[in-house]
Amino acid sequence: MNEFTVAEAKDVLLANHPEFDDEVECRKFIYRQLTRSIEKGLIKRTDCFDNGSKQVIYSKTDKLLASSIVPVKRGTKAKKFTDSKKTLKAPETARYKIELKKELMAYEIDLNTILEEAKEYKRLSTRFPELKDKLQQHQSQAKAQSIKLLGKVHALRNLLGYTVTVDQPC
Repeated sequence: MNEFTVAEAKDVLLANHPEFDDEVECRKFIYRQLTRSIEKGLIKRTDCFDNGSKQVIYSKTDKLLASSIVPVKRGTKAKKFTDSKKTLKAPETARYKIELKKELMAYEIDLNTILEEAKEYKRLSTRFPELKDKLQQHQSQAKAQSIKLLGKVHALRNLLGYTVTVDQPC
């Protein structure tokens, strides 16, 4: 599947994987994966404008096509992508740093996504006051998730010796 939208990817995932039964959670999952893939240079995002409306199209890059993808179960810490052109072997002493840096980057991406999600709920609640109660509930859940992720980010930064800065609240 090349040149696709989030909605198309969501429909395929819902049709082929029964463990995804909630459309909203499925869309969030896809968006997080696409964000990570864009950061890694595996997927390219293109904004298309047609009659004043914007449509975002995602497409595969050469880096993705040259990679072999190894599926892993959720919650495991295995490397997902292996570049078939080069294989790097890190010394055992620095191997944990590489893994921790990858985890840190993934947590930071998730944290940024959730913070933006919370901001969007807040913005929508001012636009649609009649939905304020429902949107407040979603915003509270996003805040709770962001607190957990922020704790993970701080722990990994401390372990890696990075300076921890105060992040902005939701």
